[in-house]
Amino acid sequence: MRSDLKEVPVQFNADLPYPKIEVDTENLQYANLIQINYAGMVSEFSAITQYTYHEIKLFEDYADVTPTLMGIAEVEMHHMQILGELIVVLGGDPGYWINKKNKKLNWSPNFVQYGTTLKEMLTYDIESEKAAIAQYRKTANQIQDENIIAIINRIILDEEHHLKLLNGLYEKYITSK
Repeated sequence: MRSDLKEVPVQFNADLPYPKIEVDTENLQYANLIQINYAGMVSEFSAITQYTYHEIKLFEDYADVTPTLMGIAEVEMHHMQILGELIVVLGGDPGYWINKKNKKLNWSPNFVQYGTTLKEMLTYDIESEKAAIAQYRKTANQIQDENIIAIINRIILDEEHHLKLLNGLYEKYITSK
């Protein structure tokens, strides 16, 4: 798959290879579970838009913080590409919605936690990473395909790394002041 060829910024990911995108068989139930992580409230799409917004808003006053936010956003884009390709091989459609009770619920900008200060934004980003890790673990527990579980576990490693980076920024700019 194409995502195998993507390069992501090494300092912003767990610096381990990603598993090959393959599945035991097409499975729309699994595709729908992955779709939640792809474009639900707590999702890669939400994370990308949130980090991008925070980077834009903080650039003037915190130019030394924003490269980390954009680097994390780039890794989240890579995750989104992986999940989108996974949804396709599972037989689903990687649109910006989730399927709930046979209805498509579209992704919404209301899912983004905007914030107005560095402290609020970093707090939202930390909370979002924790929520993403919990959601990925929940998803993995509902899937019996070891290929998919390996992909999810690899993504979790990146999310845990993001959490460390964000906690470091919080310590440097908020706690230590």
